[in-house]
Amino acid sequence: MSGLRPRIAVLGGGLTGVATALELAANRVSCLLIEQDERLLNRAALRNEGKIHLGLIYANEGSLDTARLQLEGALSFRQHLGRWLGPSAERIPVSTPFVYLVDRTSLLTEDDLRKHYEAVDDLYRARLSQDYALDYLGERPDRLFRELDAIPSQFDARRFIAAYETAERAIDTEVMTAHLRDAVSNQPFIQVKSGVEVKGVSQAGDRLEVEGWDGTQVWRHQFDQVVNALWDGRIPIDNSYGMPVPPGWVHRLKYRTIVRLPERLADAPSATLVLGRYGDVVVRHDRTAYLSWYPAGMRGWSHDERPPADWEAACTGAVPLDVAHEIASDTLHEIDAWYPGIGLSDVLVVDAEVIVGYGRTDVDDRASGLHSRSRVGIRSRGGYHSVDPGKLTTAPLFAARVVETVLTHVGHGASPAA
Repeated sequence: MSGLRPRIAVLGGGLTGVATALELAANRVSCLLIEQDERLLNRAALRNEGKIHLGLIYANEGSLDTARLQLEGALSFRQHLGRWLGPSAERIPVSTPFVYLVDRTSLLTEDDLRKHYEAVDDLYRARLSQDYALDYLGERPDRLFRELDAIPSQFDARRFIAAYETAERAIDTEVMTAHLRDAVSNQPFIQVKSGVEVKGVSQAGDRLEVEGWDGTQVWRHQFDQVVNALWDGRIPIDNSYGMPVPPGWVHRLKYRTIVRLPERLADAPSATLVLGRYGDVVVRHDRTAYLSWYPAGMRGWSHDERPPADWEAACTGAVPLDVAHEIASDTLHEIDAWYPGIGLSDVLVVDAEVIVGYGRTDVDDRASGLHSRSRVGIRSRGGYHSVDPGKLTTAPLFAARVVETVLTHVGHGASPAA
């Protein structure tokens, strides 16, 4: 590749990397987007629940740090996508609203949860009053939650001690990723280098050298700036550059099951159980649903720099039939016990994503670091910038912020990469 300076590499074609490339392009700055898959947005960005978090789920953090950050990401999410996708951003379907169901074995009491929800609602209304451009997926609801007098009829009331109707929704990740791929392909300021697994970044004089492997040979190229937007591959690349990640990270392998719901559940509420090793039901616009049940679907836990190699297949959609059948059967059975009728759904997809977080113990421990997503954001040294978005909700926010940092090093009139 040859081209006019500045030359910027964005490592990783997931949501953060694609959003960073599109934000650079919106500022008429060229970049090379490097992705190990042949297809962009083929892993965690595609295979997660799609919930645009308002901070409600992080009630056990002990502070409002994560809630405040998730709110900031959620209330700017639509605006960021609109800048990159234009009218297509308005055509990304959303789920039915989430009901939060307080399980009888919840880590927190009903009073604890209510206090957290009220505090998040206060933050939300304060932010709306400060910035009239903010909204939540195109809406500005008066409140983020409402405590219900009774457990909704769709659920088995014997299991729960309280229920909250919320404004939270999930986006359709398949539609979102398809629009983002189209935006990249139509953008002359973005060149994509697929099929390259990044192995390291090093200083080469006043430039940064990216080294990768394309399956047959070593690939090397030098850049003025590098944005490390890798998801589960971010940590070893930071270490290769001599900017180690603070300790305590964990990679978890979480399976999802996509189903077609029975007709009577087509417009049923989405649901999240709180607070512990439970799961979610995301009811989509087309009568499909995303299901996760933590005890059945959490199949991997690693503190290594990179997730184990045998996780790879599931994260790109290749799951052995016997494993897929076991996970789907267990998930449907367990969720049907509290959401009657889900068990009659037809299974369409079983696959997995890697979740990156910080914690030594699991979410059924009140002291676990997994109850927080505040140890995230951007770290920079010279022309090297590492982005940990934490959640899908905050990926566009941090992409926009890292580009602000990059632009401080970039002159006007940058040209597309050749």
